[in-house]
Amino acid sequence: MMEAKAKGPGQESESQAAISELLQPETPFARERRAYQPRLCPCLKETGATRPLAGPELEPLKVARDQLPFVSQNQLLEVIPGKPLAAGPRRLGIVLSGGPSPGGHNVITGLFEAAKRAHPENQVLGFQAGPKGIIINQHVEITAEMVARYQNSGGFHMLGTGREKIDNAEKMEQCRQTCAALKLSGLVVVGGDDSNTNSAFLAENMRDLNVQVIGIPKTIDGDLQVPGLCQIPFGYHSACQAFATEIGNLNSDCKSDLKYWHFNRLMGRSASHIALEVAFQTHPNVILIGEEIEERELTIHNVVRLIADVVVARANAGKNYGTILIPEGILEFIHEINALIIKISHIIASYNREAHEGESFHKLPFEDQVQLIDNNDIWRDYDSRVFLGLPPELQRGLLLPRDSHGNFQYAQVNTERILLGMVATYLRKQRSKGIYKGTFRTQNHYYGYDGRGTFPTKFDCDYTYNLGHAAFSLLANGATGYMAAIKDLHRPVEEWQPVGIPLAPLMHLEERTARLELVIQKQKVDLESPAFKILEKEREKWALEDDYRFPGPIQFHGASAEDKPITLMLNALGG
Repeated sequence: MMEAKAKGPGQESESQAAISELLQPETPFARERRAYQPRLCPCLKETGATRPLAGPELEPLKVARDQLPFVSQNQLLEVIPGKPLAAGPRRLGIVLSGGPSPGGHNVITGLFEAAKRAHPENQVLGFQAGPKGIIINQHVEITAEMVARYQNSGGFHMLGTGREKIDNAEKMEQCRQTCAALKLSGLVVVGGDDSNTNSAFLAENMRDLNVQVIGIPKTIDGDLQVPGLCQIPFGYHSACQAFATEIGNLNSDCKSDLKYWHFNRLMGRSASHIALEVAFQTHPNVILIGEEIEERELTIHNVVRLIADVVVARANAGKNYGTILIPEGILEFIHEINALIIKISHIIASYNREAHEGESFHKLPFEDQVQLIDNNDIWRDYDSRVFLGLPPELQRGLLLPRDSHGNFQYAQVNTERILLGMVATYLRKQRSKGIYKGTFRTQNHYYGYDGRGTFPTKFDCDYTYNLGHAAFSLLANGATGYMAAIKDLHRPVEEWQPVGIPLAPLMHLEERTARLELVIQKQKVDLESPAFKILEKEREKWALEDDYRFPGPIQFHGASAEDKPITLMLNALGG
């Protein structure tokens, strides 16, 4: 056997360089994405003026007018070409709040570039780790180098994020002290419904400091919408594309292996927008839409039979495989289950409020938790019958700890696995009756956090860049207590229209930790929308035929690079 020849110094150096190139943290793909220059709509190519916009009537609730008397006076605004009220120099803050959503870094890019264009001495400070960064005054100055490094990338890691809610006088005062100490004249809050609720209260409570506050619509769930004004929040398209890529791959597996039913749970707590979009992208055999289940008043056993009927029908055609889409928050739409969730959340909150120090509901053994709930005055015999009729895994899931806002944490319950087990049980009964003669082999999957961190699509790169510019235009014209948005997203970028939506009219009363609080209302899937009506027509074919669609990975060049959400485009065509 021949011995390997020793490498000379030059060869060693070349080899090490090749290894370093292969293993460098920034991939060629990421480097190319970073170089992309997002497109800007004409209204934002220069810092514009604002004017009232005739549009949907937005009227705040009385409780909103009482709690937000100044912000409640805001009118709908549009950004138009013209001279802004103030260009600078000024100091602005920005905070990324809640879960990551692809495109967040481009909001920072847009705000930074608009600020520097208006006045070279304008500064942008980024608060770190979410709203807590405002409370404790933890920040960093945004620089051109930072913006260039993170442009068009996924995640929120330029600044980090968090879910701290500014929900009491002490936290609000700490925020006021931070903004006063930093001499901020404006603050941009990038987030979902809770974060934009924070924006409204910050705007109301900091106007005496001359600090303006603008919110940005962010959530992959797609439920932060304002009909006619904000069609979708940013990040929704990118996350749906990432999920659709994986579901499309499972469609391919189904057609190849011919033996698995894939139960897929998709992120989306209080609305089924993600499941709807991914369905159009992939054509699954079963698609559950929570809002439809709620309207039809289906029980969880009805849902199980709905799935099983498709499994049986496909088995009769010799197809013992398929894909199923399940929205993460489906339990919220099943009335009998949601009633239990609401009552249990109330009982947990009440118990924890009255518990001695060091005690809490979730330190009790499971059996004691069940007994405590069963003995509560709001718990009825019917509730017990429903609860005891559920699989043990779901029973335990309903008792899991709530989040910091008192919300049930749907992501912690393996709904896809629970439904899979219930369908298997039902099919065994059908087999004993001679109705089902197929084989039921299964795989279960959860798609959520992977979609939050994906690279943004070209659409989301452009959308968020424009949102950052729009936020600066609103600030430059003295606006506060608004959410920046872009109208007409289904049209080319050249036809987009930036607007400022008053935050107060978007709020409603919602129960949080056993009390009613004013929060931005989530928008559910509209069952009368053109997109849903089209789904109703198509899904019967998808159920029985292998009409699978394979979207492939997110593209930045070629035929699909300019794609927008299918639901967005279908609704626009129908409207």
